[in-house]
Amino acid sequence: MKKTSTLILLMLTASYSFANSDFKPSKYQCSGIEQRIEKINSRMRAGYSTKEGEQLKEQLRSLKKQRNECKKKGFSVD
Repeated sequence: MKKTSTLILLMLTASYSFANSDFKPSKYQCSGIEQRIEKINSRMRAGYSTKEGEQLKEQLRSLKKQRNECKKKGFSVD
């Protein structure tokens, strides 16, 4: 349980820092976005509380915006 809570807190912190900053696509930042989106989708399919669900949805929105910016600049998101 502690590992899950810590992981969720870490993911939230990382996603909020991306969401609050001006995302500037680069090869490094764009790599792996698709995997992060899939990981959140998988977590959402496994079930979640209302609060956690809202946080996961916000992370997903942020990552999808970043993915779109990366694709506009021609960077791989895989």
